[in-house]
Amino acid sequence: MKTHVPVLVSALLYVPLATAGNAATVTADRISVFKVPLVCPAAPQIGCGSASKPLLLDLEKQPGVLEAWLNRAGTRIAIVWKPDSDATMRRNLATDLQEDRATELDGKLRDETVADFLSGKGWYRGAEVDRLSEEEAGVIAARWVRRVQTKATLPKDKADGLEAALTSALRKKLTSKEEGPNGKELSVEDVAAKYLDPAQLKILKEAIDKGVRPLPEDERAN
Repeated sequence: MKTHVPVLVSALLYVPLATAGNAATVTADRISVFKVPLVCPAAPQIGCGSASKPLLLDLEKQPGVLEAWLNRAGTRIAIVWKPDSDATMRRNLATDLQEDRATELDGKLRDETVADFLSGKGWYRGAEVDRLSEEEAGVIAARWVRRVQTKATLPKDKADGLEAALTSALRKKLTSKEEGPNGKELSVEDVAAKYLDPAQLKILKEAIDKGVRPLPEDERAN
């Protein structure tokens, strides 16, 4: 599907079509907004890039859809409709989205969300949600390193190097970009071996086994 190219305003965000000098052609009546449960489990302050990316890309393949966007918090999706879209297309898509636990907004909530979307700040389209995944990778890596530090002493240079290496590996994993020779994904042990001895690697494995979600002990360690 051929779409208009949004205007790049930073390394992380794109301005929605309606705010890229085309407000006359994209008005609020061509925007539908939905409440969605796409908050990142590992970093609850942002949306989940890996969960939202396939949904957004699929939405833009649907009849009548021009663009699909996720807000930074992972709580709203905005759909910009093509000029020739009709009520049946919109109704069918809203019904399909219910399977993804999405609820179409109306009234004041809709107006507020549309206004926020048209501001062009804090919304991500399609593959741009990879930026959220990259941010998530940094949160997870920092969390794992702090868990290791509660049980092992790491010099600052090693802790910083380990966090950077884990962040890089997790970014590639979360955005489906392979790493390592011949496209083989490197294991955490491979990545961390440069910074940790065998005993510390065991502690890291235990930290990873606790998962990526924040735990009460993580809050105490901050």
